[in-house]
Amino acid sequence: MARVDVIEYITIASTGNSTDFGNLTLARDPMALASSVRAVFAAGYNNSVQAQNVMDYITIASTGNATDFGDLTRIANQGCGLSSATRGVFTGGPISGQTVEYITIASTGNASDFGDLTLNRRYVTGISSSTRGVHAGGNGSGDETYSSVMDYITISSTGNSTDFGDLVTPVNASTGVSNDHGGLQ
Repeated sequence: MARVDVIEYITIASTGNSTDFGNLTLARDPMALASSVRAVFAAGYNNSVQAQNVMDYITIASTGNATDFGDLTRIANQGCGLSSATRGVFTGGPISGQTVEYITIASTGNASDFGDLTLNRRYVTGISSSTRGVHAGGNGSGDETYSSVMDYITISSTGNSTDFGDLVTPVNASTGVSNDHGGLQ
């Protein structure tokens, strides 16, 4: 599978095809998160199947190519991003899959250590409200057993994640969405 550097967008209020937005700084399959102003893309495998630690950003209101944001503390892929309005959190992956890192979305710079997940896993799903992030499912690095584990963090602070509960069905490589009241996976 060829990784691409293409960014596309849609206007949610109207139906229609996507439109070209610009390009990432490097072709890869990144994790992503956003505030209402800026989106940040991090890590992922490049076309040589080498994990990266690169972060880029775009301003959502205007089209154009991504700009360098900084670097993660580790090379990573197969993880997830989640965010509040001000802080973004990147988690998981087969390389250091227990690691949680954070950035301040409005300012560029390298990520900082946040803490750890309750267990090492990749393909984890991230869901967040304005204050709390929940990591759900996934599987252990090198382990093909799907997880039902959910753990949470308080996005505005740092520290290790805490048990949130369990999914009804263990999942791997799923997508999550949320509003300020609940999350769907």
